[in-house]
Amino acid sequence: MPARDSQEATRRRSVGRLRAALATAAVAASTAVAPATPAAATPRPHDDTPASDRAYVANTTARTLSFLDTDDRTVTHTVAVPSGAADVGVSRRMHRAYVTGGSGSHTVSVVDTDRARVVGTIRVGDRPEGIAVSRDGRRAYVANADSGTLSVIDTAHDRVMRTVRVGSFPRGVAVSPDGKRVYVANLLSGSVSVIAAAPGRVVATVSLGAGTAAYDVALSPDGTLAYVSTGNGTEYVSVLDARAATFLDAVPVEAGAESLAVSPDGASVYVTSGFGSEEVSVIDTEVGTVARSFRVPGGAEGLALGYEGQQMYVATGIGSHSTVYVDTETDRVMGTTTVGSGPMSVAVESEPEPVESRAGTGRRVHWKTGQKQAAAH
Repeated sequence: MPARDSQEATRRRSVGRLRAALATAAVAASTAVAPATPAAATPRPHDDTPASDRAYVANTTARTLSFLDTDDRTVTHTVAVPSGAADVGVSRRMHRAYVTGGSGSHTVSVVDTDRARVVGTIRVGDRPEGIAVSRDGRRAYVANADSGTLSVIDTAHDRVMRTVRVGSFPRGVAVSPDGKRVYVANLLSGSVSVIAAAPGRVVATVSLGAGTAAYDVALSPDGTLAYVSTGNGTEYVSVLDARAATFLDAVPVEAGAESLAVSPDGASVYVTSGFGSEEVSVIDTEVGTVARSFRVPGGAEGLALGYEGQQMYVATGIGSHSTVYVDTETDRVMGTTTVGSGPMSVAVESEPEPVESRAGTGRRVHWKTGQKQAAAH
């Protein structure tokens, strides 16, 4: 069985590479020194930047949150987050950004996005990493990696409502568009936990295969598909039927698969390579393959879409200091803005609304069915 043994060895190396990358980020975060005077201590002017023109970057090494005016491509505020800055989610409804502390932390920092200051901390589980905020802004979901749990935060009162046990080392989180389900990518379990939001319990667990490391998860605009970046030999993006909680397919992504974003029409899935690489791969959901890729100078870690999906913001990662702007229609780099050290995650305050896929078709793109539907006519 030499072929199978070789594949299994490659899978182990892939998981090891993921662990090493996370360890590197943890060391950088734990050794960083927060500024002596937190930004929260200094009154700041009202931020008049429209929500649709604003993004937030979590700088892991610097332990800061950068406010970006994405129209002018400038940093308008920098807020110190002494408890750590691993990931960021935004509640436009509450005018809050929630920043997870990452390695060595057990808190989420609450940042007032109107006044650009830390206004509180919420105690969650050990090593809070990924975070997602529901579309209505009422709930924030935090993956506690070392606790193997998901914390559910009521954003109206900034308190933990409940804690749900999931898999080993939960890392990525996504919420369905209707807010009824939450999906958690468990890195060391190689699985996705599916949680019913209302009762707050796990209703299904989808295994992605032995030796698989599930890093991030993102949903199609209609909530029918879940995409999961996985490391199992050559990198993959696994595709799940989100409602039935079943595995559908796996798309090889040779450049590497880390953070994910889905276009508002569901036609494209953007995949950053991570691990110091500069590639972003683009999966065409009609045919189920990587259609193209482009390079982001400095690195490709966290990403987010803005301006109805026409712009992409890419955080360049540990060892870097920038966020790169990309035109998604041409895959052209539009510019770069210097932020804090070690930018790992980016979020927008106003998410793109779902739109009809493929101008003139009047149909939504579903996994590998676009061509078949067209041929039937």
